[in-house]
Amino acid sequence: VYHSLLSGRPMAVVEPNSKPKRPLYALHDAASEKSSVAAQLEAGVLAQVKKCTGSWCRIAGDGFDGWIEQYRLWG
Repeated sequence: VYHSLLSGRPMAVVEPNSKPKRPLYALHDAASEKSSVAAQLEAGVLAQVKKCTGSWCRIAGDGFDGWIEQYRLWG
């Protein structure tokens, strides 16, 4: 997780190196694969990191807010 130089907030990119195409990654309502899917994010989406548990992170951005597996983030 890195901090934006302009805002000072922690930021991350969702699966920036996925190839050959940009698949979708589930963003959940809670820190569990069994929770409802709140949104589907494309690889390369930039998000603000709100908090992490060690295996899941709550992220938010333009039109989305939810939980994703921490290993899917870079930054």
